Amino acid sequence: MFIQVTRGVYVNRDRVRAVISINNITAKQMRETASFSNKMLNLTYGAQAKSVIVTDSGHVLLLGEKANRVKQRLFKKKEQDQQSR
Repeated sequence: MFIQVTRGVYVNRDRVRAVISINNITAKQMRETASFSNKMLNLTYGAQAKSVIVTDSGHVLLLGEKANRVKQRLFKKKEQDQQSR
């Protein structure tokens, strides 16, 4: 199921493996590795990068939203879906 995490950015929730703050040292290492392998997508639209989404395919998505807000949007909808079933 695709979830809108920021304006104009939709992510398949089932493929998200991690949402990390950009200040985390692990996020910095992932960004460097992904940029060399052409698996990094800059989705900040000119804003300062604040969070990173890591997918199961190894792609790294840079977002201009804070990690807490992205997590809320992704997992809030997941909880609502489970309750409706």
